[in-house]
Amino acid sequence: MKKLLQFCFAFIILSSTHQLNAQIINPGFETWTNDFLVPTAMNPNSGNATTGWWDYNYFNSSFLGSSPISVTRCSDTVHSGSYSVRLQTRAYTPASWNYYNAWGTPFIGHPYNDTLGILFNGNANVSNQSYAPGIPYTQKITQFHIYYQYKPNGNDTAVFRISLVKQRSLIAGGIFKTNVATGNSGWQQATINMTYVSALTPDTMWVLISSSSLDKNPKAGSILWLDDASVTLPTGVNELVSTENDIEIFPNPSNGIFTIRSQTNNEEQYVEVYNMLGAKIHSSAKSKLSAYTVDLSNQSKGIYFVKVYQGEKCTTRKIVVQ
Repeated sequence: MKKLLQFCFAFIILSSTHQLNAQIINPGFETWTNDFLVPTAMNPNSGNATTGWWDYNYFNSSFLGSSPISVTRCSDTVHSGSYSVRLQTRAYTPASWNYYNAWGTPFIGHPYNDTLGILFNGNANVSNQSYAPGIPYTQKITQFHIYYQYKPNGNDTAVFRISLVKQRSLIAGGIFKTNVATGNSGWQQATINMTYVSALTPDTMWVLISSSSLDKNPKAGSILWLDDASVTLPTGVNELVSTENDIEIFPNPSNGIFTIRSQTNNEEQYVEVYNMLGAKIHSSAKSKLSAYTVDLSNQSKGIYFVKVYQGEKCTTRKIVVQ
């Protein structure tokens, strides 16, 4: 049991276009294996110590609180092939919740609630109690797509979060949310537009998908079906990332209120600010002002990326809010 708990804590910390499926592991959710800790459960991957899709089904183990299984293989609601994945938000037992409630901090910036229906990717090895987040990925993509059907409980919201990172530093990210029940409309395709905050080439793709809201109160009973993930590759360079010192941000670190000063005169420009997950949280109107003040005092403490657009040039800077 001690080794199992050590594994769980390691799991916490390390928590015209073309379509490309080759680097997305098990994109159609056709491969499933029995859970290493919970023989009655199945996971959409190739088994222990493999890279692919993972979930929290191992909390069904009696060692970890005997919570209900939240991710299952589905054969009666599929977009293509033989299987899809079905996520259902379930209330976990107090014993399980004591283990995982802080796990949300590295993923979403705050603790998880006591309900979960989450699918993510990475390489988990129960034998040596290790977890490496994400799948190897070196392509710069413009969009991530996945087909879904959604049956929310009340006004609950499904969340899709995609990040491209290099040595765990964010390169690009995107978010898709929906609280709309698909009803009789069948499969819909979620499209997550990727926002780049760095010109570096990624080495890993992180994916986290939840059948309930990660930012408000999740509701047990919400169900999300997923199938057929794919990405869109760029056809050209859409954005030039400047390395010149023509943009100044001060103070940095700040309390959330800071000024952006440009050395370029009489050129129309505008500002966008993104969080670590690639979500745009602020934007300005176009103007020729050389200085612009941003107020993020209502945002969480952490690292944000400021993008200043001037003609065809985009300059990206990092700001720390503390």
